[in-house]
Amino acid sequence: MDSGRQRTCKRVCVTYFLSFVLLSAFFYYLMAHNSRNNAGLSRLREDVDDISHMLRQQQMESKDAHISGGEPKGLGMGTGFGSGRCDNREVNAYVDTLFKRKIGHLMDDVYNLKKQMKSAECSARGDQSKSAKSESVSVAKARINYASEELGARIINVDARPIGGSNVIRTLLGLDFCANPPVNMLRPSLSPGSCFGFSGSRATVTLHLAKSIDVEVIALTHVAREMTPSLCVKSAPKDFDVYGLTADKSKRELLGQWTFDNAANRRTQSYSVHNDHFFRRLSFQFNSNHGANSTCIYRIEVFGKL
Repeated sequence: MDSGRQRTCKRVCVTYFLSFVLLSAFFYYLMAHNSRNNAGLSRLREDVDDISHMLRQQQMESKDAHISGGEPKGLGMGTGFGSGRCDNREVNAYVDTLFKRKIGHLMDDVYNLKKQMKSAECSARGDQSKSAKSESVSVAKARINYASEELGARIINVDARPIGGSNVIRTLLGLDFCANPPVNMLRPSLSPGSCFGFSGSRATVTLHLAKSIDVEVIALTHVAREMTPSLCVKSAPKDFDVYGLTADKSKRELLGQWTFDNAANRRTQSYSVHNDHFFRRLSFQFNSNHGANSTCIYRIEVFGKL
């Protein structure tokens, strides 16, 4: 028993000693590394001071030379400085470059501010001319998009073929549309690729609105041709139907059958709905596109009244 305790004590002592040695070595390394960093910073600070002194001396000599009509003495830098002479044009070019760098962003801000002021002035003049023509000007109310993800709308069901195919594992993990998820239709972004993409031209999407509303207008938006890498918008939807679903999903009512004509000057197209019922779930059935092998739905908007 005594020999076992002695061996244990020896192991503990050796462990403590090794730990102390390692910690001492680590702290020594940190101190040495910190000393090297401080030395490097000191050298850098000295270099910066030397450069600043040389630039000040160069400017003073150039001013003196300009006043006296002579030429300043060089500092031994570059082509013109190695011979002991300094060209005023080089100094002026250097000062101009420094000046442009310092106030370039200020000029941009002034230009943008001037542009905004002109736009505001033009819009104000347009409003004044409209009010002069008609005293009874109807103020348009801001419409609320109840198909916005930010307000609580969501996708509850998708029946479509994923681009690139699918398998059991991807379906179980919900990764069939991970590259171009259906929720992109409910987001305001219209950057190329930020859409709900599916293979072919047929798909059915069930949408849960933020509120139960009397649907009045449905809008569909597709990205402009100039924003696509291939300058092609054939993947835009063409014929589609919209149905209103009851709360228990037992019935559905056709709200309209429309066509997105893919006109270059009408990237957002609105469709009026004539209906007297309130719905919170809508089913969008896309039946065709404009000739592509896959379809992209960029944005869906639903407007109505509570």
